[in-house]
Amino acid sequence: MDDQGCPRCKTTKYRNPSLKLMVNVCGHTLCESCVEMLFIRGSGNCQECDTPLRKSNFRVQLFEDPAIDKEVEIRKKVLKIYNKNDSDFPSLREYNDYLELIEEIVYNLTNNMDLENTKQMMEQYQRENKEIIQKNKIKLTREQEELEELLAMERQENEQRRLLQIKEEKRQVLAKKKNKQALLDELGQKISLQPVPKIEEVLYVYKPIHVETYGPPLPDLENLGRFGYLNHVRAAPPQDLAGGYTSNLACHRAMQDAFSGLFLQSV
Repeated sequence: MDDQGCPRCKTTKYRNPSLKLMVNVCGHTLCESCVEMLFIRGSGNCQECDTPLRKSNFRVQLFEDPAIDKEVEIRKKVLKIYNKNDSDFPSLREYNDYLELIEEIVYNLTNNMDLENTKQMMEQYQRENKEIIQKNKIKLTREQEELEELLAMERQENEQRRLLQIKEEKRQVLAKKKNKQALLDELGQKISLQPVPKIEEVLYVYKPIHVETYGPPLPDLENLGRFGYLNHVRAAPPQDLAGGYTSNLACHRAMQDAFSGLFLQSV
């Protein structure tokens, strides 16, 4: 039902849950605002079918399908004229034929079929049965009572749904505001405006790793070249030097591995 809307201003119940749609005698709808604006002088033509209308012809739409509202209104008018009941007929067959005639009239008027002949037939019937029609006006027929009851229930349910929807929207808006304020309060408690305390730390001092070997002592890293250990070691290219690699370091590690497998023996 949320996709229902006014064909003129294009406002829908989804965007405006409180939108009130009005249906006219030709079965087409407009929102209440458009009815007020277009029929400010009391009369005008339907936006859909150009049928001449009066502002008083519009009623609040009760059903999802406006054609149902149209049929309900036509049925009420027809039953004010064709208001006989089963006790007015000598046989059940004649009463059933009478009910079928009513349905045919309602169908023709609702669907704009054979309107002229149907209206003439109703006028003739009204003239010929004036007394019994007037007599039966003082009491409601069973169908009218059920119809009025259904309309009242539908009207009440629609109004309750509308109020519940408005209430739920207000609750959601209020909940969002509360959640937003709670989040701001929580952030305010966690965020401190005090300066960040300065942590005094001792600077790191590099200490070379001393590897204990059981062989002869290794020459110092700086003396490898002087003692000739680097004579047959490939010089490091510039790209290796950029990564921290040096020939001295590679040679020193290789000698460390070699010397670790040696053991000194006293003579």
